Amino acid sequence: MKIFRLRSVKLVLIGFIIVNLVFFYYTWNSFLWRRISRALTGEATDTKPKSEAAHGPKISPKDKARNANKHIRKSITIVFYGHYNFEQDLRPSIESILDVVPNMPILVLQEGAAEYAYPPVSFERNLTSGEEQTVHFMSLAFDVRRTREQLNPLAAVHTKYALLMPDSVRLSSKNLLQKILREMNTKSGKAPAQRVTVAPDEQVRRLLLIPFAGNSKTYSSCAKLNLDLPNWTMELEARNDTTHCDLFLQKHAILIDVATLGAMPEPFGLPFPEMLYVQAKIANLTTSVFPQSFLEGRKLFASFHTKQRRLELRRRQFREMYKKLQIKRLVRRTHRLGGKAAAREGNWQPHSPVLDAQFSYSNFSLPAVTDIDLFGCERTTKSCIGTVYNSRPFYYYLGKHTPPCCLDKLKTTFNHVLEEFENVGIRYWLDNYALKSAIETNQLSPDAYDIDISFNVQDLERSNAMKKSQSKPHVDNEGFYWIKATDGHYFRVQFSKVNQVGVNLLPYEISGNEVRASGFFGWKATTFASDYLHPMSTVLFLGKSIMCPNNVLEYLEGKNIKVKSDNVAPEEE
Repeated sequence: MKIFRLRSVKLVLIGFIIVNLVFFYYTWNSFLWRRISRALTGEATDTKPKSEAAHGPKISPKDKARNANKHIRKSITIVFYGHYNFEQDLRPSIESILDVVPNMPILVLQEGAAEYAYPPVSFERNLTSGEEQTVHFMSLAFDVRRTREQLNPLAAVHTKYALLMPDSVRLSSKNLLQKILREMNTKSGKAPAQRVTVAPDEQVRRLLLIPFAGNSKTYSSCAKLNLDLPNWTMELEARNDTTHCDLFLQKHAILIDVATLGAMPEPFGLPFPEMLYVQAKIANLTTSVFPQSFLEGRKLFASFHTKQRRLELRRRQFREMYKKLQIKRLVRRTHRLGGKAAAREGNWQPHSPVLDAQFSYSNFSLPAVTDIDLFGCERTTKSCIGTVYNSRPFYYYLGKHTPPCCLDKLKTTFNHVLEEFENVGIRYWLDNYALKSAIETNQLSPDAYDIDISFNVQDLERSNAMKKSQSKPHVDNEGFYWIKATDGHYFRVQFSKVNQVGVNLLPYEISGNEVRASGFFGWKATTFASDYLHPMSTVLFLGKSIMCPNNVLEYLEGKNIKVKSDNVAPEEE
Protein backbone atom coordinates (compact mmCIF):
# COMPACT_ATOMS: atom_id res chain seq x y z
CA MET A 1 0.00 0.00 0.00
CA LYS A 2 2.83 2.32 0.89
CA ILE A 3 4.60 1.49 -2.39
CA PHE A 4 1.43 2.28 -4.37
CA ARG A 5 1.14 5.74 -2.79
CA LEU A 6 4.78 6.53 -3.54
CA ARG A 7 4.33 5.62 -7.20
CA SER A 8 1.20 7.77 -7.45
CA VAL A 9 3.05 10.83 -6.08
CA LYS A 10 5.90 10.26 -8.53
CA LEU A 11 3.49 10.05 -11.45
CA VAL A 12 1.72 13.29 -10.42
CA LEU A 13 5.05 15.08 -10.02
CA ILE A 14 6.31 13.87 -13.39
CA GLY A 15 3.05 14.94 -15.04
CA PHE A 16 3.26 18.40 -13.47
CA ILE A 17 6.84 18.82 -14.72
CA ILE A 18 5.88 17.72 -18.23
CA VAL A 19 2.95 20.20 -18.34
CA ASN A 20 5.22 23.06 -17.25
CA LEU A 21 7.83 22.13 -19.83
CA VAL A 22 5.22 22.11 -22.57
CA PHE A 23 3.83 25.49 -21.43
CA PHE A 24 7.33 26.99 -21.28
CA TYR A 25 8.15 25.62 -24.74
CA TYR A 26 5.10 27.11 -26.42
CA THR A 27 5.50 30.44 -24.59
CA TRP A 28 9.13 30.77 -25.56
CA ASN A 29 8.42 29.74 -29.10
CA SER A 30 5.66 32.37 -29.38
CA PHE A 31 7.87 35.24 -28.12
CA LEU A 32 10.77 34.10 -30.25
CA TRP A 33 8.63 34.00 -33.36
CA ARG A 34 7.26 37.48 -32.61
CA ARG A 35 10.76 38.89 -32.26
CA ILE A 36 11.87 37.21 -35.48
CA SER A 37 8.87 38.59 -37.37
CA ARG A 38 9.52 42.13 -36.03
CA ALA A 39 13.14 41.88 -37.03
CA LEU A 40 12.19 40.73 -40.53
CA THR A 41 9.61 43.55 -40.98
CA GLY A 42 11.95 46.23 -39.52
CA GLU A 43 9.54 47.25 -36.73
CA ALA A 44 11.27 48.88 -33.74
CA THR A 45 11.08 47.20 -30.42
CA ASP A 46 9.16 49.19 -27.80
CA THR A 47 11.40 49.15 -24.79
CA LYS A 48 9.94 52.25 -23.11
CA PRO A 49 8.19 51.87 -19.80
CA LYS A 50 4.49 52.56 -19.60
CA SER A 51 5.06 55.72 -17.52
CA GLU A 52 7.37 57.19 -20.17
CA ALA A 53 4.98 56.25 -22.95
CA ALA A 54 2.19 58.09 -21.17
CA HIS A 55 4.07 61.23 -20.01
CA GLY A 56 6.94 61.45 -22.50
CA PRO A 57 10.62 61.04 -21.86
CA LYS A 58 12.04 62.27 -18.60
CA ILE A 59 13.74 65.68 -19.06
CA SER A 60 16.73 66.67 -17.02
CA PRO A 61 16.74 69.98 -15.07
CA LYS A 62 19.39 71.32 -17.44
CA ASP A 63 17.17 70.64 -20.45
CA LYS A 64 14.20 72.24 -18.69
CA ALA A 65 16.18 75.43 -18.08
CA ARG A 66 17.38 75.44 -21.69
CA ASN A 67 13.82 75.07 -23.00
CA ALA A 68 12.54 77.81 -20.68
CA ASN A 69 15.26 80.21 -21.85
CA LYS A 70 14.47 79.40 -25.46
CA HIS A 71 10.76 80.13 -24.93
CA ILE A 72 11.53 83.47 -23.25
CA ARG A 73 13.95 84.50 -26.00
CA LYS A 74 11.43 83.69 -28.72
CA SER A 75 8.67 85.66 -26.97
CA ILE A 76 10.25 88.77 -25.41
CA THR A 77 12.72 91.45 -26.46
CA ILE A 78 13.91 93.70 -23.64
CA VAL A 79 14.02 97.34 -24.73
CA PHE A 80 15.92 99.86 -22.60
CA TYR A 81 14.68 103.40 -23.14
CA GLY A 82 14.33 106.63 -21.21
CA HIS A 83 17.80 106.58 -19.64
CA TYR A 84 20.26 109.46 -19.39
CA ASN A 85 23.84 108.87 -20.48
CA PHE A 86 25.34 111.34 -17.99
CA GLU A 87 24.31 108.91 -15.22
CA GLN A 88 23.26 105.40 -16.08
CA ASP A 89 23.50 101.78 -14.94
CA LEU A 90 23.05 100.03 -18.27
CA ARG A 91 26.03 97.70 -18.26
CA PRO A 92 25.31 95.99 -14.90
CA SER A 93 21.61 95.83 -15.80
CA ILE A 94 22.30 94.07 -19.10
CA GLU A 95 24.84 91.75 -17.47
CA SER A 96 22.34 90.65 -14.83
CA ILE A 97 19.81 89.77 -17.54
CA LEU A 98 22.27 87.83 -19.69
CA ASP A 99 23.55 85.92 -16.66
CA VAL A 100 20.03 84.61 -16.07
CA VAL A 101 18.87 84.23 -19.69
CA PRO A 102 21.86 83.87 -22.04
CA ASN A 103 21.43 85.25 -25.57
CA MET A 104 18.40 87.29 -24.47
CA PRO A 105 17.54 89.80 -27.24
CA ILE A 106 18.16 93.29 -25.82
CA LEU A 107 17.68 96.58 -27.66
CA VAL A 108 18.99 99.84 -26.20
CA LEU A 109 17.31 102.88 -27.75
CA GLN A 110 19.17 106.16 -27.54
CA GLU A 111 17.82 109.67 -28.08
CA GLY A 112 19.78 111.60 -30.69
CA ALA A 113 20.12 114.95 -28.89
CA ALA A 114 23.49 115.65 -27.29
CA GLU A 115 22.05 116.12 -23.80
CA TYR A 116 20.84 112.50 -23.93
CA ALA A 117 23.40 110.72 -26.13
CA TYR A 118 26.58 112.18 -24.65
CA PRO A 119 28.80 110.70 -23.36
CA PRO A 120 28.26 107.66 -25.63
CA VAL A 121 27.44 104.30 -24.06
CA SER A 122 28.67 100.95 -25.35
CA PHE A 123 28.50 97.37 -24.14
CA GLU A 124 30.96 94.51 -24.58
CA ARG A 125 30.67 91.07 -23.07
CA ASN A 126 33.15 88.22 -22.97
CA LEU A 127 31.16 85.59 -24.78
CA THR A 128 31.37 82.04 -23.48
CA SER A 129 30.68 78.86 -25.41
CA GLY A 130 27.21 78.98 -26.95
CA GLU A 131 26.70 82.72 -26.39
CA GLU A 132 26.00 85.21 -29.17
CA GLN A 133 26.01 88.99 -29.45
CA THR A 134 22.33 89.79 -28.84
CA VAL A 135 22.66 93.31 -27.40
CA HIS A 136 22.12 96.06 -29.96
CA PHE A 137 22.24 99.84 -29.64
CA MET A 138 20.12 102.06 -31.87
CA SER A 139 19.92 105.83 -32.14
CA LEU A 140 16.54 107.46 -32.66
CA ALA A 141 18.13 110.53 -34.26
CA PHE A 142 17.10 111.34 -37.80
CA ASP A 143 19.70 110.38 -40.38
CA VAL A 144 19.07 111.15 -44.04
CA ARG A 145 21.42 108.32 -45.03
CA ARG A 146 19.19 105.68 -43.44
CA THR A 147 16.03 104.20 -44.92
CA ARG A 148 12.62 104.42 -43.31
CA GLU A 149 12.91 100.81 -42.20
CA GLN A 150 16.31 101.47 -40.63
CA LEU A 151 14.92 104.45 -38.73
CA ASN A 152 12.08 102.37 -37.30
CA PRO A 153 13.17 100.93 -33.91
CA LEU A 154 10.44 98.28 -33.97
CA ALA A 155 11.99 96.78 -37.11
CA ALA A 156 14.78 95.52 -34.82
CA VAL A 157 12.28 93.65 -32.61
CA HIS A 158 11.49 90.15 -33.89
CA THR A 159 9.43 88.80 -30.97
CA LYS A 160 5.74 89.06 -30.17
CA TYR A 161 6.26 91.11 -27.01
CA ALA A 162 8.55 93.95 -25.98
CA LEU A 163 9.48 94.49 -22.35
CA LEU A 164 10.09 98.24 -22.00
CA MET A 165 12.62 98.37 -19.20
CA PRO A 166 13.89 101.41 -17.28
CA ASP A 167 17.52 101.82 -16.35
CA SER A 168 19.03 100.14 -13.26
CA VAL A 169 17.47 96.69 -12.86
CA ARG A 170 18.74 93.41 -11.44
CA LEU A 171 17.31 90.08 -12.59
CA SER A 172 17.87 87.27 -10.10
CA SER A 173 15.93 84.50 -11.86
CA LYS A 174 13.82 83.83 -14.92
CA ASN A 175 10.71 83.05 -12.86
CA LEU A 176 9.32 86.57 -13.07
CA LEU A 177 9.79 86.67 -16.85
CA GLN A 178 7.97 83.34 -17.16
CA LYS A 179 5.11 84.57 -14.98
CA ILE A 180 4.54 87.84 -16.82
CA LEU A 181 4.72 85.99 -20.13
CA ARG A 182 2.14 83.49 -18.89
CA GLU A 183 -0.06 86.35 -17.68
CA MET A 184 0.19 88.12 -21.03
CA ASN A 185 -0.58 84.95 -22.98
CA THR A 186 -3.89 84.42 -21.19
CA LYS A 187 -7.06 86.46 -21.05
CA SER A 188 -10.33 86.40 -19.16
CA GLY A 189 -12.88 83.87 -20.35
CA LYS A 190 -16.65 83.83 -20.15
CA ALA A 191 -16.64 82.61 -16.56
CA PRO A 192 -15.43 85.08 -13.89
CA ALA A 193 -12.35 83.06 -12.88
CA GLN A 194 -11.73 81.44 -16.26
CA ARG A 195 -8.49 82.15 -18.14
CA VAL A 196 -8.21 81.45 -21.87
CA THR A 197 -4.97 81.11 -23.82
CA VAL A 198 -4.35 83.83 -26.39
CA ALA A 199 -3.91 82.64 -29.97
CA PRO A 200 -0.36 83.08 -31.34
CA ASP A 201 -1.52 85.47 -34.08
CA GLU A 202 -3.94 87.41 -31.86
CA GLN A 203 -2.99 90.99 -30.99
CA VAL A 204 -2.99 91.64 -27.25
CA ARG A 205 -4.44 95.10 -26.63
CA ARG A 206 -3.29 95.72 -23.10
CA LEU A 207 -0.28 96.81 -21.08
CA LEU A 208 1.11 94.73 -18.23
CA LEU A 209 2.92 96.93 -15.71
CA ILE A 210 5.62 95.41 -13.50
CA PRO A 211 6.64 97.70 -10.60
CA PHE A 212 10.00 97.76 -8.85
CA ALA A 213 10.57 96.62 -5.29
CA GLY A 214 12.13 99.94 -4.30
CA ASN A 215 9.02 102.02 -5.02
CA SER A 216 7.77 104.13 -2.13
CA LYS A 217 4.61 103.01 -0.35
CA THR A 218 4.03 106.54 0.92
CA TYR A 219 2.96 107.84 -2.48
CA SER A 220 0.25 106.63 -4.80
CA SER A 221 1.51 104.89 -7.93
CA CYS A 222 -1.61 104.99 -10.09
CA ALA A 223 -3.54 107.85 -11.64
CA LYS A 224 -6.68 108.00 -13.74
CA LEU A 225 -6.12 109.90 -16.98
CA ASN A 226 -8.86 111.82 -18.76
CA LEU A 227 -8.23 113.66 -22.02
CA ASP A 228 -10.66 116.36 -23.14
CA LEU A 229 -8.96 117.37 -26.37
CA PRO A 230 -11.76 119.67 -27.67
CA ASN A 231 -11.27 121.74 -24.51
CA TRP A 232 -7.45 121.45 -24.54
CA THR A 233 -7.55 119.73 -21.14
CA MET A 234 -5.79 116.83 -19.42
CA GLU A 235 -7.04 115.63 -16.03
CA LEU A 236 -5.15 113.36 -13.64
CA GLU A 237 -6.71 111.87 -10.54
CA ALA A 238 -4.73 109.86 -7.98
CA ARG A 239 -5.97 106.30 -7.49
CA ASN A 240 -5.10 103.34 -5.29
CA ASP A 241 -6.90 100.91 -7.59
CA THR A 242 -4.29 99.01 -9.59
CA THR A 243 -6.90 97.42 -11.86
CA HIS A 244 -7.65 100.78 -13.53
CA CYS A 245 -4.25 102.42 -13.75
CA ASP A 246 -4.15 104.74 -16.76
CA LEU A 247 -0.79 106.16 -15.69
CA PHE A 248 1.80 104.50 -13.43
CA LEU A 249 3.88 107.18 -11.73
CA GLN A 250 6.67 105.24 -10.01
CA LYS A 251 9.44 103.12 -11.51
CA HIS A 252 8.17 100.16 -13.52
CA ALA A 253 8.56 98.07 -16.67
CA ILE A 254 5.90 97.60 -19.36
CA LEU A 255 5.17 94.39 -21.27
CA ILE A 256 3.33 95.16 -24.49
CA ASP A 257 2.50 93.48 -27.78
CA VAL A 258 4.84 94.78 -30.50
CA ALA A 259 1.93 95.03 -32.96
CA THR A 260 0.03 97.20 -30.46
CA LEU A 261 3.12 99.33 -29.92
CA GLY A 262 3.62 99.75 -33.66
CA ALA A 263 0.04 100.96 -34.12
CA MET A 264 0.73 104.04 -31.99
CA PRO A 265 1.65 107.26 -33.83
CA GLU A 266 4.77 107.88 -31.73
CA PRO A 267 5.47 104.94 -29.38
CA PHE A 268 8.84 106.26 -28.21
CA GLY A 269 7.92 109.91 -27.79
CA LEU A 270 9.27 111.87 -24.84
CA PRO A 271 8.60 112.08 -21.97
CA PHE A 272 8.64 108.32 -21.68
CA PRO A 273 6.52 106.49 -20.62
CA GLU A 274 3.99 109.29 -20.03
CA MET A 275 3.58 109.91 -23.76
CA LEU A 276 3.04 106.17 -24.25
CA TYR A 277 0.23 106.17 -21.67
CA VAL A 278 -1.52 109.07 -23.40
CA GLN A 279 -1.51 107.19 -26.70
CA ALA A 280 -2.65 104.01 -24.95
CA LYS A 281 -5.57 105.91 -23.41
CA ILE A 282 -6.63 107.29 -26.77
CA ALA A 283 -6.36 103.79 -28.29
CA ASN A 284 -8.55 102.37 -25.46
CA LEU A 285 -5.89 99.91 -24.29
CA THR A 286 -6.36 98.33 -20.89
CA THR A 287 -3.67 98.26 -18.21
CA SER A 288 -3.05 95.99 -15.24
CA VAL A 289 -0.38 95.97 -12.56
CA PHE A 290 1.44 92.69 -11.93
CA PRO A 291 1.58 91.74 -8.22
CA GLN A 292 5.31 90.89 -8.23
CA SER A 293 8.24 93.27 -8.70
CA PHE A 294 11.62 93.61 -10.35
CA LEU A 295 14.67 94.20 -8.18
CA GLU A 296 16.24 97.65 -8.14
CA GLY A 297 19.79 98.25 -9.31
CA ARG A 298 22.11 101.08 -8.34
CA LYS A 299 20.38 104.22 -7.12
CA LEU A 300 20.67 106.93 -9.76
CA PHE A 301 20.61 110.73 -9.56
CA ALA A 302 21.63 110.82 -5.92
CA SER A 303 23.63 114.05 -6.26
CA PHE A 304 21.97 117.45 -6.48
CA HIS A 305 23.67 118.29 -9.78
CA THR A 306 22.50 115.21 -11.70
CA LYS A 307 19.06 115.39 -10.13
CA GLN A 308 18.58 119.00 -11.27
CA ARG A 309 19.95 118.24 -14.71
CA ARG A 310 17.50 115.39 -15.16
CA LEU A 311 14.63 117.49 -13.78
CA GLU A 312 15.33 120.29 -16.26
CA LEU A 313 15.31 117.83 -19.16
CA ARG A 314 12.05 116.33 -17.90
CA ARG A 315 10.47 119.80 -17.68
CA ARG A 316 11.42 120.46 -21.27
CA GLN A 317 10.01 117.09 -22.33
CA PHE A 318 6.66 117.72 -20.64
CA ARG A 319 6.34 121.20 -22.12
CA GLU A 320 6.97 119.76 -25.57
CA MET A 321 4.42 117.01 -24.93
CA TYR A 322 1.73 119.49 -23.88
CA LYS A 323 2.50 121.56 -26.95
CA LYS A 324 2.35 118.53 -29.25
CA LEU A 325 -0.90 117.28 -27.72
CA GLN A 326 -2.30 120.84 -27.69
CA ILE A 327 -2.91 120.73 -23.94
CA LYS A 328 -3.52 124.16 -22.41
CA ARG A 329 -4.98 123.14 -19.05
CA LEU A 330 -3.67 120.50 -16.66
CA VAL A 331 -5.93 119.48 -13.76
CA ARG A 332 -4.40 117.42 -10.94
CA ARG A 333 -6.59 115.89 -8.22
CA THR A 334 -4.40 114.61 -5.41
CA HIS A 335 -4.27 114.01 -1.66
CA ARG A 336 -1.66 115.98 0.23
CA LEU A 337 -0.79 117.21 3.69
CA GLY A 338 -2.14 120.66 4.48
CA GLY A 339 -4.14 120.74 1.27
CA LYS A 340 -7.43 122.52 0.68
CA ALA A 341 -10.32 120.90 -1.06
CA ALA A 342 -11.14 123.92 -3.22
CA ALA A 343 -9.57 124.26 -6.63
CA ARG A 344 -7.49 127.30 -7.41
CA GLU A 345 -9.53 128.41 -10.42
CA GLY A 346 -9.03 132.13 -10.45
CA ASN A 347 -5.74 132.88 -8.73
CA TRP A 348 -3.97 129.73 -9.80
CA GLN A 349 -0.26 129.39 -9.25
CA PRO A 350 1.99 127.61 -11.72
CA HIS A 351 3.32 124.23 -10.68
CA SER A 352 5.96 122.03 -12.19
CA PRO A 353 4.69 120.49 -15.44
CA VAL A 354 6.45 117.22 -14.54
CA LEU A 355 4.35 114.29 -13.29
CA ASP A 356 6.69 112.60 -10.82
CA ALA A 357 6.53 109.77 -8.29
CA GLN A 358 5.42 112.18 -5.53
CA PHE A 359 2.22 113.06 -7.37
CA SER A 360 -0.05 112.19 -4.45
CA TYR A 361 0.07 110.54 -1.04
CA SER A 362 -1.34 107.03 -0.91
CA ASN A 363 -3.27 107.92 2.25
CA PHE A 364 -6.60 109.01 0.78
CA SER A 365 -7.90 110.19 4.14
CA LEU A 366 -5.79 113.32 3.59
CA PRO A 367 -7.55 116.37 2.11
CA ALA A 368 -8.26 116.26 -1.61
CA VAL A 369 -6.50 119.03 -3.52
CA THR A 370 -7.25 120.19 -7.06
CA ASP A 371 -4.48 122.08 -8.85
CA ILE A 372 -5.15 123.73 -12.20
CA ASP A 373 -2.28 124.86 -14.40
CA LEU A 374 -2.74 126.83 -17.61
CA PHE A 375 -0.11 126.84 -20.34
CA GLY A 376 0.28 129.72 -22.76
CA CYS A 377 -1.48 133.06 -23.11
CA GLU A 378 0.73 135.02 -20.71
CA ARG A 379 1.43 138.76 -20.75
CA THR A 380 4.69 138.19 -22.57
CA THR A 381 3.34 135.66 -25.10
CA LYS A 382 1.00 136.02 -28.04
CA SER A 383 -2.60 135.00 -27.80
CA CYS A 384 -3.42 131.40 -28.68
CA ILE A 385 -6.45 132.62 -30.65
CA GLY A 386 -4.52 134.28 -33.45
CA THR A 387 -6.08 136.20 -36.29
CA VAL A 388 -9.81 135.56 -36.76
CA TYR A 389 -11.36 135.42 -40.24
CA ASN A 390 -15.13 135.38 -40.81
CA SER A 391 -15.73 135.19 -37.05
CA ARG A 392 -14.17 131.71 -36.94
CA PRO A 393 -10.75 131.14 -35.30
CA PHE A 394 -8.41 128.46 -36.61
CA TYR A 395 -9.31 125.97 -33.87
CA TYR A 396 -12.94 125.98 -35.03
CA TYR A 397 -11.84 123.92 -38.02
CA LEU A 398 -10.01 121.51 -35.68
CA GLY A 399 -13.21 120.77 -33.77
CA LYS A 400 -11.97 122.58 -30.66
CA HIS A 401 -13.23 125.34 -28.41
CA THR A 402 -11.37 128.45 -27.31
CA PRO A 403 -8.24 127.49 -25.32
CA PRO A 404 -8.92 127.69 -21.56
CA CYS A 405 -5.88 129.90 -20.97
CA CYS A 406 -7.37 132.48 -23.36
CA LEU A 407 -10.78 132.24 -21.70
CA ASP A 408 -9.11 132.80 -18.34
CA LYS A 409 -7.31 135.94 -19.56
CA LEU A 410 -10.49 137.15 -21.27
CA LYS A 411 -12.40 136.87 -17.98
CA THR A 412 -9.58 138.65 -16.16
CA THR A 413 -9.65 141.52 -18.66
CA PHE A 414 -13.45 141.76 -18.49
CA ASN A 415 -13.41 141.97 -14.69
CA HIS A 416 -10.75 144.68 -14.86
CA VAL A 417 -12.80 146.78 -17.31
CA LEU A 418 -15.94 146.24 -15.27
CA GLU A 419 -14.20 147.44 -12.13
CA GLU A 420 -12.92 150.53 -13.95
CA PHE A 421 -16.35 151.43 -15.35
CA GLU A 422 -18.15 150.98 -12.05
CA ASN A 423 -15.54 152.95 -10.14
CA VAL A 424 -15.80 156.02 -12.40
CA GLY A 425 -19.55 155.73 -13.04
CA ILE A 426 -19.67 154.93 -16.76
CA ARG A 427 -23.08 153.78 -17.98
CA TYR A 428 -22.51 150.46 -19.79
CA TRP A 429 -24.32 147.28 -20.80
CA LEU A 430 -23.26 143.80 -21.85
CA ASP A 431 -23.83 143.36 -25.55
CA ASN A 432 -24.01 140.99 -28.51
CA TYR A 433 -22.85 137.36 -28.13
CA ALA A 434 -21.54 137.83 -24.60
CA LEU A 435 -25.06 138.93 -23.59
CA LYS A 436 -26.53 135.92 -25.40
CA SER A 437 -24.19 133.59 -23.50
CA ALA A 438 -25.06 135.28 -20.20
CA ILE A 439 -28.77 134.66 -20.76
CA GLU A 440 -28.28 131.04 -21.81
CA THR A 441 -25.72 129.81 -19.28
CA ASN A 442 -24.65 132.76 -17.06
CA GLN A 443 -21.14 131.89 -18.22
CA LEU A 444 -18.82 132.79 -21.03
CA SER A 445 -19.32 130.71 -24.16
CA PRO A 446 -16.62 128.04 -24.65
CA ASP A 447 -16.18 129.43 -28.18
CA ALA A 448 -15.85 133.10 -27.16
CA TYR A 449 -12.73 134.96 -28.23
CA ASP A 450 -13.79 138.49 -27.16
CA ILE A 451 -16.46 140.30 -25.11
CA ASP A 452 -18.45 143.33 -26.21
CA ILE A 453 -19.34 146.06 -23.71
CA SER A 454 -21.32 149.02 -25.00
CA PHE A 455 -21.27 152.33 -23.13
CA ASN A 456 -22.66 155.85 -23.27
CA VAL A 457 -20.16 157.97 -25.21
CA GLN A 458 -21.00 160.98 -23.02
CA ASP A 459 -19.27 159.20 -20.12
CA LEU A 460 -16.00 158.64 -22.00
CA GLU A 461 -14.15 161.47 -20.24
CA ARG A 462 -14.81 159.88 -16.85
CA SER A 463 -12.23 157.15 -17.50
CA ASN A 464 -8.62 158.33 -17.50
CA ALA A 465 -7.52 155.15 -19.27
CA MET A 466 -9.94 155.66 -22.18
CA LYS A 467 -9.20 159.36 -22.31
CA LYS A 468 -5.44 158.70 -22.59
CA SER A 469 -5.90 155.96 -25.16
CA GLN A 470 -7.65 158.34 -27.59
CA SER A 471 -4.32 159.85 -28.62
CA LYS A 472 -2.00 156.87 -28.10
CA PRO A 473 -2.11 153.39 -26.56
CA HIS A 474 -2.05 153.38 -22.79
CA VAL A 475 -0.81 150.73 -20.34
CA ASP A 476 -2.47 151.03 -16.94
CA ASN A 477 -0.96 150.19 -13.57
CA GLU A 478 -1.94 146.52 -13.80
CA GLY A 479 -0.45 146.00 -17.26
CA PHE A 480 -3.66 146.07 -19.33
CA TYR A 481 -3.32 147.67 -22.75
CA TRP A 482 -5.93 150.31 -23.71
CA ILE A 483 -6.02 151.16 -27.40
CA LYS A 484 -8.29 152.98 -29.83
CA ALA A 485 -9.18 150.83 -32.83
CA THR A 486 -7.93 151.94 -36.25
CA ASP A 487 -11.01 150.67 -38.10
CA GLY A 488 -13.52 152.73 -36.13
CA HIS A 489 -14.06 155.01 -33.20
CA TYR A 490 -14.24 152.28 -30.58
CA PHE A 491 -11.83 151.08 -27.92
CA ARG A 492 -10.26 147.80 -27.00
CA VAL A 493 -8.68 146.65 -23.74
CA GLN A 494 -6.13 143.85 -24.21
CA PHE A 495 -4.56 141.63 -21.59
CA SER A 496 -1.21 143.10 -22.64
CA LYS A 497 0.42 144.71 -25.64
CA VAL A 498 1.68 141.35 -26.88
CA ASN A 499 -1.29 139.26 -25.82
CA GLN A 500 -4.27 140.63 -27.76
CA VAL A 501 -7.02 138.76 -25.90
CA GLY A 502 -9.38 141.53 -24.90
CA VAL A 503 -12.69 143.32 -24.49
CA ASN A 504 -14.27 145.61 -27.09
CA LEU A 505 -15.68 148.92 -25.78
CA LEU A 506 -18.40 150.13 -28.16
CA PRO A 507 -19.48 153.79 -27.75
CA TYR A 508 -23.15 154.64 -28.34
CA GLU A 509 -24.78 158.05 -28.50
CA ILE A 510 -28.29 158.53 -27.14
CA SER A 511 -30.17 160.98 -29.35
CA GLY A 512 -33.81 161.44 -28.44
CA ASN A 513 -35.60 158.12 -28.74
CA GLU A 514 -32.76 156.43 -30.61
CA VAL A 515 -29.40 154.99 -29.66
CA ARG A 516 -26.82 155.17 -32.45
CA ALA A 517 -23.29 153.84 -32.83
CA SER A 518 -20.77 156.63 -32.31
CA GLY A 519 -18.11 156.33 -34.98
CA PHE A 520 -17.81 152.57 -35.48
CA PHE A 521 -19.28 150.40 -38.21
CA GLY A 522 -20.27 146.83 -39.03
CA TRP A 523 -23.02 144.51 -37.87
CA LYS A 524 -22.50 145.57 -34.26
CA ALA A 525 -23.30 149.21 -35.08
CA THR A 526 -27.08 148.88 -34.99
CA THR A 527 -29.55 151.61 -34.12
CA PHE A 528 -32.21 150.75 -31.55
CA ALA A 529 -34.81 152.47 -29.41
CA SER A 530 -33.66 154.15 -26.21
CA ASP A 531 -36.53 152.44 -24.38
CA TYR A 532 -34.29 149.35 -24.08
CA LEU A 533 -32.00 151.36 -21.78
CA HIS A 534 -34.71 152.95 -19.63
CA PRO A 535 -34.83 151.28 -17.23
CA MET A 536 -31.72 149.07 -17.32
CA SER A 537 -31.81 145.41 -16.33
CA THR A 538 -29.21 143.04 -14.91
CA VAL A 539 -28.13 139.55 -15.83
CA LEU A 540 -25.95 137.12 -13.91
CA PHE A 541 -22.65 136.70 -15.76
CA LEU A 542 -19.44 135.12 -14.43
CA GLY A 543 -20.81 135.26 -10.91
CA LYS A 544 -21.72 138.96 -11.01
CA SER A 545 -24.80 141.03 -11.78
CA ILE A 546 -24.03 142.84 -15.04
CA MET A 547 -26.00 145.69 -16.57
CA CYS A 548 -27.95 144.87 -19.75
CA PRO A 549 -30.90 146.28 -21.78
CA ASN A 550 -34.45 145.46 -20.74
CA ASN A 551 -36.58 143.16 -22.87
CA VAL A 552 -33.28 141.58 -23.80
CA LEU A 553 -34.64 138.80 -26.02
CA GLU A 554 -36.32 141.31 -28.30
CA TYR A 555 -33.21 143.50 -28.18
CA LEU A 556 -30.95 140.67 -29.37
CA GLU A 557 -33.45 139.58 -32.00
CA GLY A 558 -33.16 143.06 -33.49
CA LYS A 559 -29.44 142.29 -33.96
CA ASN A 560 -30.23 138.90 -35.56
CA ILE A 561 -28.94 137.06 -32.48
CA LYS A 562 -31.21 134.24 -31.41
CA VAL A 563 -31.14 133.00 -27.83
CA LYS A 564 -31.45 129.22 -27.46
CA SER A 565 -33.12 129.30 -24.06
CA ASP A 566 -35.03 131.88 -22.09
CA ASN A 567 -34.78 130.07 -18.77
CA VAL A 568 -32.73 132.89 -17.32
CA ALA A 569 -34.56 136.18 -17.59
CA PRO A 570 -32.86 139.48 -16.75
CA GLU A 571 -34.26 141.51 -13.89
CA GLU A 572 -35.29 145.11 -14.28
CA GLU A 573 -33.82 147.64 -11.92
